Amino acid sequence: MTSPPSPPVRSAERSAPRSGVPDSAARPTGRLSELPARVALVVVWSSGFLSGLLGLRYAAPYTFAALRFALAGLVLLAVAAIRRQRPPRGRRLLHLAVAGVLVQAVQFSSIYQGMNLGVPSGLAALIIALYPLTASLLAVPFLHERVSAGQLLGLVLGLGGVALAVAEGVQLSADRLPGLGFLVLGLLGISLGTVYQKRFCGEMEPVSGNAVQLLAAALVVLVPALLVEGWDVHFTAAYWPVLLWSALVNSVVGVGLLYRLLRRHGTSQVSSLFQLVPMSTAGLGALLLGQRPGPLTLGGLALAMTGTLLAHRVRR
Repeated sequence: MTSPPSPPVRSAERSAPRSGVPDSAARPTGRLSELPARVALVVVWSSGFLSGLLGLRYAAPYTFAALRFALAGLVLLAVAAIRRQRPPRGRRLLHLAVAGVLVQAVQFSSIYQGMNLGVPSGLAALIIALYPLTASLLAVPFLHERVSAGQLLGLVLGLGGVALAVAEGVQLSADRLPGLGFLVLGLLGISLGTVYQKRFCGEMEPVSGNAVQLLAAALVVLVPALLVEGWDVHFTAAYWPVLLWSALVNSVVGVGLLYRLLRRHGTSQVSSLFQLVPMSTAGLGALLLGQRPGPLTLGGLALAMTGTLLAHRVRR
């Protein structure tokens, strides 16, 4: 069993008095240095909803997920071989596989299945945006993290902004209940998976470790892809860019950014970034698909950003 490494910011704080740099000067630099990674995580994760929606035009949900995970995993496996990295073994291999199945297979195949059953991408993003609350609550008993009242307030404000932003045009009906059930399953997958990742896979090597997780996820979703869907996919010229984006950008880059931030910060702070994903998804939809956000979306964006900033200002 491995334990998560100590965040670099703390070690910087311990060494600050010896170098003559006050703590107050060291902390803002650390936050600013992580800003590009945080922005990239939000944008890349948001694009996954659009690439998934486009991918479902050419492949059934589990088949699309299996192709995405297998392609990304094989690419990372090749990179690890070129770098001559030793593959994980024993208990570490098992922990990586479990985390990969939860974060990748359960989450994304459930999102695809939910959208395939008629749940709009905005509503799907809203449900997954509950992840900050569920992951923070799970981190208390399993990771012994503290969630202050101010941080909870920031999370709730962000969630309220998410709900306001996607309220326009969202209509619930009984025929969408199965799809909503899959989205809830996806929410549980990413919540449990990131907590499990931080608890047992904190020292994961990014390339070989992510390759193991993606290939484990591919094997799991391959079963329903073959037995239930009959490997339903249509390889066309328009499908390949969507598959490559979802595999290389969403799976490799997106999950890599998520794990990098989890190693450096608390689960509650990192997960609060996901409250910006629905608004970012709406923005990308407006840019790429011509969907214009209305006043409720803009108001929700402001409220969610306020809540997210509040959650990140809380010192752990």
